[in-house]
Amino acid sequence: MREALSETPPVPQFTVSDQGSFLEYRAEKSCASVLVVDGEEEERGYHVGHGDVWSVSLWAPVRAG
Repeated sequence: MREALSETPPVPQFTVSDQGSFLEYRAEKSCASVLVVDGEEEERGYHVGHGDVWSVSLWAPVRAG
């Protein structure tokens, strides 16, 4: 088990920003971001609620030059 885990790439560093009733977790190296519902009044249930993933996005890196 330890050998398998040692071959796993490191976890990306996230930049967290407030997006109104969402928090955006952005991983620059992997070009991915995740929006999570952050409204305390939003209860979990039939619809997404506080702490639930709203979306996952990928983008192309910006190349300098």
